[in-house]
Amino acid sequence: SRDQHGISSPEDIDDDLCRQYARDLARADDRDEISPETARRYFAYVRSFLTWAVYEGLIPTNPAKTNHAEGPLPTDETETDQQYWTARDRDAICATATARVDDAGESDDVDRTAAYRDQALVFLLAYSGARSAELVAVSDDEERNGLRWRHVDLEAGTMQVFGKNRTRESAPILDDAIRPLRRWKQLREPDENAAVFPRLDNAAKALDPTPSITTQSARDILAKLCEWSEYDFDEPLKPHGARRGLGREIYRENPQLAQDVLRHKSIETTHEGYAQEAAKRTRDEANDIISGE
Repeated sequence: SRDQHGISSPEDIDDDLCRQYARDLARADDRDEISPETARRYFAYVRSFLTWAVYEGLIPTNPAKTNHAEGPLPTDETETDQQYWTARDRDAICATATARVDDAGESDDVDRTAAYRDQALVFLLAYSGARSAELVAVSDDEERNGLRWRHVDLEAGTMQVFGKNRTRESAPILDDAIRPLRRWKQLREPDENAAVFPRLDNAAKALDPTPSITTQSARDILAKLCEWSEYDFDEPLKPHGARRGLGREIYRENPQLAQDVLRHKSIETTHEGYAQEAAKRTRDEANDIISGE
């Protein structure tokens, strides 16, 4: 923030400060709070402001227009570079998490509590469109301390997540995720302030309330399940791939519904996120009109 860095005018901004901002954006990308495209767009807003400051004679050069400043920014992925869980990926990872629960009932080698927790997490990622940073804790963000049971209404199939804009937002829980969540809740019998996805180590259990696992933990859980699975994955599944994949599947049938599920502020954001699908949809609709003449 401006107060945090002691900034009162454009002259106070140098390329080191711009580089630090780029690092902050990269960390937000790592936590799945924002996409690489969003990170680069936010940085571009600052760069544009400083370009204006140069034009107005307020500063001699633009400190955001240097390789040093832009270096930490995440790669500007194209749609084809990003991971999207396919329907097969979703079915496979959910089946794997369920098999892990089954194994826990038959073998002492599998932690039963962790298996149920991980199953609930995988299904909620797969069938909600939520970001992992909205479900579990973010290490260096005190406000993002993980979803609590008071935020979850299994009867209504909804939850109140701490969204990208740092306000509570209502998000759907699709039917396939309800049963694993309900079984997990019955196993734990938690109070309403408990984290939905708590850490299970002894140090964490000594704390009240038990802290949530982190976004890195969620990535590790998925990676281990992919490694353990009898299914082959092109690469380890990542949490944000679940959101992208579900959104794309819904977008193909109903772009407006995809916007609602993903909680985009505008339909333009949804179209931008699925540019290739939007182009295909436009082509098909145009073909229908031309063919009908």
